[in-house]
Amino acid sequence: MNRIFHDYLDKFVIVYLDDILICSKTVEEHLAHLDKVLSLLRQHKFKINGEKCEFGRTRVLYLGHEISAEGLKPDNAKVASIRDWPCPQSVTEMTSFLGMTGYYRTFVKNYSIMAAPLTDLTRLDTPWEWTDECEAAFRHLKHASTLYEVLKLPDPDKSFIVTTDASQYGIGAVLAQQEGPKLRPVEYMSKKMPSQKLAKSTYEKELYAVYKALTHWRHYLLGRFFILRTDHQTLRWMRTQSVLSDALKRWIEVIEQYDFDPQYLKGEYNKVVDALSRKPDFSGALMIEFDLTNNVTQSLVEAYREDQFMSEIIRRLQAKDKKTSTEFELVNGLLFLEKAGNKQLCVPNSESLRSLFLGECHDATGHFGYKRTAANLLQRFWWPTMMRDAQLYVETCQVCQRDKPCTQAPLGLLKPLPIPKRPGESLSMDFMDTLITSKSGMRHIFVIVDRFSKYAGLVAMPKTTRTEYVIRMFKENWVRDFGLPKSIISGRDVRFTSELWKAAAAEQGTQLQTTSGNHPEANGQAEQLNRTVQHLLRHYIKPNQEKLALIASLYNNAVHSATRVSPNSLLLTFKPRLPLDFLLPENQWTAAPGTLEFAYHYEQKMQQAVEQMQKAQAAMIESANKHRRESSFQVGDKVWVKSSELGQEHGISRKLMPQYFGPWEVLDIVETDPDGPSYVIRIPGHLQTYPIFHASKLAPFKETDEFPFRRSMLPPTMDGEVDIDDIVDHRELPAQRPAGRGRPPKPKLQYRVRLGHHTDPKEDHWFTREELMQAAPQVVADYEKSLQKGKRPMIED
Repeated sequence: MNRIFHDYLDKFVIVYLDDILICSKTVEEHLAHLDKVLSLLRQHKFKINGEKCEFGRTRVLYLGHEISAEGLKPDNAKVASIRDWPCPQSVTEMTSFLGMTGYYRTFVKNYSIMAAPLTDLTRLDTPWEWTDECEAAFRHLKHASTLYEVLKLPDPDKSFIVTTDASQYGIGAVLAQQEGPKLRPVEYMSKKMPSQKLAKSTYEKELYAVYKALTHWRHYLLGRFFILRTDHQTLRWMRTQSVLSDALKRWIEVIEQYDFDPQYLKGEYNKVVDALSRKPDFSGALMIEFDLTNNVTQSLVEAYREDQFMSEIIRRLQAKDKKTSTEFELVNGLLFLEKAGNKQLCVPNSESLRSLFLGECHDATGHFGYKRTAANLLQRFWWPTMMRDAQLYVETCQVCQRDKPCTQAPLGLLKPLPIPKRPGESLSMDFMDTLITSKSGMRHIFVIVDRFSKYAGLVAMPKTTRTEYVIRMFKENWVRDFGLPKSIISGRDVRFTSELWKAAAAEQGTQLQTTSGNHPEANGQAEQLNRTVQHLLRHYIKPNQEKLALIASLYNNAVHSATRVSPNSLLLTFKPRLPLDFLLPENQWTAAPGTLEFAYHYEQKMQQAVEQMQKAQAAMIESANKHRRESSFQVGDKVWVKSSELGQEHGISRKLMPQYFGPWEVLDIVETDPDGPSYVIRIPGHLQTYPIFHASKLAPFKETDEFPFRRSMLPPTMDGEVDIDDIVDHRELPAQRPAGRGRPPKPKLQYRVRLGHHTDPKEDHWFTREELMQAAPQVVADYEKSLQKGKRPMIED
């Protein structure tokens, strides 16, 4: 028959022995095809039996399969016989059952892995023992054979797409073709992983899956181009690997015969094939993958009874409700939702179970973000509020909050200081290091800026300058000429925070305002002048020369962008004449100082300067706040502090350091701090850090009580020891009075210690003073110093 119909085979004629199948797309085409076939049979003197022939059918049974325009599916009568097959009692009966189901294995996902316990019973070296695993496999195999998928008939004019995957249990592959916007499977293939390959690397298992898939579909793929998809990215370069084992060489030699384009497919999109290579018993897969016990399966079954929503679904399934049966399935007491060909375990409303599965899909898989955690969950589980719970679980994960950088806009809207009322009223100060020491030993520049007129004074200073010298230079270079200011804005240099500087300011009635730690933006006036001075120094300064007077003169005579006039015009009430001015005619208005006209024009100039500064501030606020968020921390809230604000731990790379430390309590809000709100944080005393932090250095601490059974969120220690966060309390333990008249012993001190990263006060521990002095003497010293200052009360036991 093959010789007679050689020219038409696989075009519109299919022949198996004496069975002839004629396939056509239209009635007219079918008549023409039928005429050709019958003419060839008459030409070669063959007769047909009319009683066994069928013509013009849209559905036809052929070799135990039903073929139609929809595709290929098993014969319903055969499926019914599999469904009603009794439990095998011997190896012979088991062989018959596997022979029947194996004929339709191309319709069943993960057939080889699913039938593995039953196949083992047919081996000569295995005694017959019908276990619970065999019973589960028998039921699953019967169930999978009745819920088959209609396969697409292969189209020789379209390219094939082969998708493979491998696991420790087996390999799986799907042969598919494009049909409209979606891929439709042509055939499934799965194979149990041989025992000798279980210990092999992932790369070898994935390559073995490719090798088996290509040889299995050799008749479809050899001699034509197709696409190979795999979730193992290194397989894209399998043809260029130089060092190969003997087995890999044999596989590569076979694979090289095929013409294909290897493409990487992420595992989360490789769901169908991934299911082929996984364990058939879903509860068994959970136990293997998540190290669960039978108690979890039993807990799921028991929790279904207490969950009103899921118990109602189970009741409908037991009542044979058709609508419910199309979406849900009950297997061995476990409820599954079938969605897009993927079965998801329904998790009842149990805090312990949902916390367990959320932890396995987030904590145990790398603490990735919400999207990846949700993708892990969607592959395996379902419950009504799963997406909301996943988002809340990830947001309140302390490990993620502590270790991941914030990708949102920084907190703290820009709130500039109010504009002073007149020149000389408010100053900004800073020290700038030029990194060049002059002949006279000067290296630093003491920068003084009037915040109204923008007038600048620059004073050269040695590298090591005491506070007394700074005070004297300030009086000689500013106070003597322009008087005492009402307020001074400065950074947190030790000379600006010293008691001597504070006493000198109080004596002259000046209010001091210091910025929060490591936030120079708050003293923007001085920082901006630092940049300008550096720019001018590059032009005019040379080694061993000091031209700060020239630089200050150039700056003060230039028109400032904020006021639109020069600083000299506002502070000195006039603009000094330059050599160039002698070449020009006298075209500026002049009035004698002390006259009403002079006062009127000067007041008008200051008013215009205020208006220009208001416009500049508004533009600056609008520009800066586009990339900032408002801070809403309140007293009593817990926050994280950026690790860059605190000292680096000894022996740990900064790249591996947590992004944040804490969480610690907000004690107060500094609303008047320059550049927006800053906060007083209750940081441990032994850290020796200024406790006021700008909002941009903080992150909100998020917590919830919805997952009480979530796994520990404490970070792993570097040396097996736990850090002390702070001493939060202490008490005196009365000592036993000795017999006789001796002096009574002093009571022993006991300290209540909060360990690092422990946020629950119930996790605090009590230690004696002797124990803490051995482990953390600095922490004890700082705590006892605060006791002497009366900052911490002592509790009575």
